[in-house]
Amino acid sequence: MKGKQIVAIDVGSTNVVIAVGAVMEDGRVDILGITSEPVQGVNAGRVENSETVGRAVHTAKERIEQELGIKITEAYAGLSGDFIRCEQVSDHVYVQDEQNNGSFQITSRDLENLDRRMQSVKLPDDREEIITKEPLRFKVDGKEVDEPVGAYGHQLVGIYNFILSDRAMRERLFHCLAKQDIAVKAFVPNALVSHIGVATTEDMEEGAVVINLGGGITDITVLQGGKVCYIASVPMGMNSINGDIRAYGIPSNYVEGLKVNFGSAFVERTTDDKITFPHIRKGTTRSIRRRNLARIIEERLKDICEWVKKEIKEAGCGSRFAPMVLITGGGAEMQNIEDLFASELGYEDVRSVYPEYGFTDSIHEHMATRAYATVASLLLYGAKRGSCAVAERPKISTPEPQPRVTPHSGYQQQEMPIPPRPIPTPAPEQPKSSNAEVVVQPQKLSPVMPEVDDDTTEQTTDEPIIDIPETNTNTQNRIGRLFDRLADMFAGNDKGDDQII
Repeated sequence: MKGKQIVAIDVGSTNVVIAVGAVMEDGRVDILGITSEPVQGVNAGRVENSETVGRAVHTAKERIEQELGIKITEAYAGLSGDFIRCEQVSDHVYVQDEQNNGSFQITSRDLENLDRRMQSVKLPDDREEIITKEPLRFKVDGKEVDEPVGAYGHQLVGIYNFILSDRAMRERLFHCLAKQDIAVKAFVPNALVSHIGVATTEDMEEGAVVINLGGGITDITVLQGGKVCYIASVPMGMNSINGDIRAYGIPSNYVEGLKVNFGSAFVERTTDDKITFPHIRKGTTRSIRRRNLARIIEERLKDICEWVKKEIKEAGCGSRFAPMVLITGGGAEMQNIEDLFASELGYEDVRSVYPEYGFTDSIHEHMATRAYATVASLLLYGAKRGSCAVAERPKISTPEPQPRVTPHSGYQQQEMPIPPRPIPTPAPEQPKSSNAEVVVQPQKLSPVMPEVDDDTTEQTTDEPIIDIPETNTNTQNRIGRLFDRLADMFAGNDKGDDQII
């Protein structure tokens, strides 16, 4: 194994993602492997079932250990959810005249005294604990200074950003990982590190907002003056869109495929072609207009934008704050996502981004989706904090297998080699069409045959069928507010002709 090893674990609402990297001599991180495993039992970042979460962690851990020939015993673990919050705390110390000449010049000892006072801060709620704290700014005799040491004054005031977490939520994740023999090197709020790898130094100085669109959580990071000045986690993500689509009568096993492959965040930039798929009853087909699908997605994303605007206001950056908006996470894969956020937030410079800064070229091989952005940021964070305990996986010596010969055959039984796991690649964008009558035809994987009752002779329509991957998703029963006339959609029509929404 080359360099010191860093392991990062992101237990999200949809997947458990584990990444392993090596820190090179120049400080960059070389990604050795990333693996993802679907998970159940996590709701908006909260572990609600330790058994199902533990199984997902175990599977992902075993897979990447086998691929890399290592044994993982320690990792940086991300935290995300509305149980994470930040609070600005201020305190002061009086400057000691160490030179005893009346100059009252601030020294490092004065700064240490201020830091000790911050260490002793008591939280009003015993259920919360301090994950980390970062100094935001300093004032000397009421005047803000960039560097307090060396300045002259009688009173030194520090404003610190405290990152707080619900103790019980952190403990749940701790025990889940401990059962899989993984010691937590440090718990890291995802929103605190989301900017690492996607924001430049200039972005941080001039002002930026990083929006990480996950499955159950949207993390918001506000940057100004080169520092993280505010973080928040909104308990709403891309999974909530699934419930909205399902509420309009779309079979649940087609919802995720529709959203990912044909969805758009901005109706105005969406074509009005038709997406056809098999109906669950009597061999019929059903269709949805791409624009109508986009309206469903857009409405939910507008709700998320309202949350984001509220949190930016809470950051207190002032009315002249005009940040660069960087969208990452799995939700950043959605078509036209930049247009919607630019329109709703009122900022001109909006981009969807991959992590790219601080990595070797291996990032291009492993970063198949922006959904890995969080775990990549955790790797970069860990690279500056200390390596993880990673050992080479011990090779189990087994005796040479003896050939087994049957009485009627001279063939020797052999084990078939396991093929290498393919590296995932981003799904290609669907071509846009301006023809309202065109039926979308994605790449054909295999025919999808709807279930037909034994007593029916009704045949499928001649409409081409879209092969949408079936997925298991947790849907929400939220009734959209888009189309009044869609309430009776898919209400058991026994005719064989298409129903279009």
